[in-house]
Amino acid sequence: MPGKSALLLLTGAATLFIVGTDVFVVSPLLPSIAAEFAVTPAVAGWLVTAMSIMYACGSPLMGMLFDHHPRSRRMILWSGLMLFCLANLWTGLATSYASLLASRALSGLALAAIAPCVYAFISDLAPASRRAAWLSIVVSGNLTGLWAGTPLGTLIAEQHGWRFTFWLIAGASFLLSWVNLAIWPQFSGTSQQPGRKPGAPVTLMFRSVLVTVYWSAAMYGVYTYLGTALAQDNRFSPLQIASALIAYGVGAMLGSLNGGRLADKWGAKSISTASLFGIVVMLTAIGLLYQAEGWLLPFLFGWAFIGYAFVPSYQSRLSQEYPARLGRIMAWNITGMYIGMTVGSYLGGPVYEAWGFFPLACVCAAIALIAGLCSLRPAPKQKKSGRVSAVPLLSLCKSRVIFHRKTGAASAVPVRFSSLLEETFRIIRSASTCWLAFFIRRFPRRFSPLHRLAAGCASVLARRTRTHSCQPSGLAA
Repeated sequence: MPGKSALLLLTGAATLFIVGTDVFVVSPLLPSIAAEFAVTPAVAGWLVTAMSIMYACGSPLMGMLFDHHPRSRRMILWSGLMLFCLANLWTGLATSYASLLASRALSGLALAAIAPCVYAFISDLAPASRRAAWLSIVVSGNLTGLWAGTPLGTLIAEQHGWRFTFWLIAGASFLLSWVNLAIWPQFSGTSQQPGRKPGAPVTLMFRSVLVTVYWSAAMYGVYTYLGTALAQDNRFSPLQIASALIAYGVGAMLGSLNGGRLADKWGAKSISTASLFGIVVMLTAIGLLYQAEGWLLPFLFGWAFIGYAFVPSYQSRLSQEYPARLGRIMAWNITGMYIGMTVGSYLGGPVYEAWGFFPLACVCAAIALIAGLCSLRPAPKQKKSGRVSAVPLLSLCKSRVIFHRKTGAASAVPVRFSSLLEETFRIIRSASTCWLAFFIRRFPRRFSPLHRLAAGCASVLARRTRTHSCQPSGLAA
């Protein structure tokens, strides 16, 4: 791998490692924070909720800024990291719970400007044959923050206090802000150009992101209550539960790394869809065999490996399907992931309390099955921003229509329509030409007067269509 590429991947992975650490380290520090500010654990939990809400809501906005201001992309990322630095400094210096809550909300907003930009930069700069592999390396940095950064931050908090952990995160983000500003290019030609029309409507983007929502709900609906089920049903000790979670974390990291390579080799759509159907099988097996201690760790590892192979492969697929809205689709994908986490953990609780762990695993397997079926959708058709040549519908005719060849050779005159009425008339003219051409082919020798009249009308309509045909840019806007 060339030195420049290695530097880009290392910086992206390190940046998302800090992001992942900041997101996940708050939960184990909540008891210390609640004790210092004299609040209940439930109230302290709003620190995580506030950050997640701002993260999920701010990501689409930042992604839109990323797409509409291509020459300012480095500054958007730099500004997000600097704001992230200030937010964590504020967290470490907070003297009241209200101030602490506001600092975590500001941190979530800063994160919304960081992760989508990094994913979009990597998707934009990666070679087409290596895009999923590049994304998998960056995603593994985020996952490393879960299984390595969070325990390390917790250990530092036990030795020096919870505030020191956030000060270290602030210092690391300050350094990374200048590194990111230095290494990312000013502008990439494969992204959306200023003034270029969007490549796909919002409804198609929503359908694509909905697959991520289903995936996240299925994965985290079970993962949230896995430790509780192991403790209550299997009587696992804290060490055994930790071993199970480590097996899950290692499987997630390896699945992310290998999922990218497999997507580059076999196709992003094939691997992401296969991962979703594999989750169905693994969740069903875990629900049946989670009380069998000898099978539990291998199944947890396999579930995480198969499940997290979806993340880089589906991100690569989204970058291929929506190249004109790269920043926005990556931001929406992150928002969808957080929505799925929230829905899965919220709805999984009542299911687990009412019926137990096996029905919960089956419900989440059904959600993963829905995601797999939705993932089978075809790729959206991209709109072309250039002028469209008029292709007469009368070309359906054969050599019996004399003016067919002349019509096909004529070039379109670009005219901009100013109203829906003109576009409607154009469609009516084209449809009329098509039906007249069908009449000429269907009755070539009978009804000679009608044949000549139809041919004359078709000729006039073809000339009108050729003169006024163009892209309805006013409507597309």
